Amino acid sequence: MKKLINNIALLGLLAILFSCGGGGGNTGQLIGALDRPTWKGINPYGMVYVPSGTLHIGPGDQDVSSTFVQRSKSISINGFYMDDTEITNNEYRQFIQYIRDSIAHTYLDNFYEDDDGNQKIDWEFEIDWSDETLDDLFHQGDDKFHGGNEINASKLLFEYSWYDWKRAASDNSDWQRVQKEGGVTRGDYINKDEVIVYPDTLCWIRDFAYSYNEPMTRNYFWHPAYDDYPVVGINWKMAKAFCHWRTQLWDSFQAVRGDGINSEDFRLPTEHEWEYAARGGHESSPYPWGGYYLRNAKGCLLANFKPGRGNYPEDGGLYTVKADA
Repeated sequence: MKKLINNIALLGLLAILFSCGGGGGNTGQLIGALDRPTWKGINPYGMVYVPSGTLHIGPGDQDVSSTFVQRSKSISINGFYMDDTEITNNEYRQFIQYIRDSIAHTYLDNFYEDDDGNQKIDWEFEIDWSDETLDDLFHQGDDKFHGGNEINASKLLFEYSWYDWKRAASDNSDWQRVQKEGGVTRGDYINKDEVIVYPDTLCWIRDFAYSYNEPMTRNYFWHPAYDDYPVVGINWKMAKAFCHWRTQLWDSFQAVRGDGINSEDFRLPTEHEWEYAARGGHESSPYPWGGYYLRNAKGCLLANFKPGRGNYPEDGGLYTVKADA
């Protein structure tokens, strides 16, 4: 009899456990899905938080004629993270070296298979750059200069995919009808871009007439003296590719560390986000520092820009200055 009572008690305990949701059982109550992945907020390195607020946009004091045809309006800005400086040469060089090394590993067929059967690059493998298999990555024949072994920048291609959310939302406005008719598939909105990501170093010569900027073309992107200077010669597509790579870099780190998920990607700021951040909280001020004058009380210029006709060096920089200066 005692053994029978114990068995009845055990069965009762199991029933209680299942009634509380253990093992995915039905509780009869709305308690939400169980076993959700963990998540915690992040504070990305080198970024600052720009709090939510309102931006007033429209014609400025300098554009008097437009005030009669273009009205000012308020734009609500949701809080976002933004790099505290421009992307530097050395930060962008990390991207370039990743592309260069990934292409080299591909040429060398240096892959391994993970637990899910996916092909992954073996980053622990040390690349032998003298391997003849990699010759196609370098300038050959008449393209060589003084016999040097230089990477051919046109080979540094980065391919990435992006989702056309606007087109998908427009085409799928009647989602249930589209699904029933089978008109479009998810793949119709996945786009692929292939971009040469090496900076246009010749912009130093092309964009500055009557200047001897050949040394900047040769040195600005690679010389260690310019590591902390803003990267130049980057167009919009290259910047988008960089953002996509930076997202991959962060997500792969998160996956290894097991710190949960990050749902959003690194991206370029919108026009209104950029203006809102650049104003630094000073509403309707002509400059981020507020006042109506370009210099401080000591007469020092407060920004790196052309202060007078032909007088570039007066602000302390003949061209760009360090990103945090």
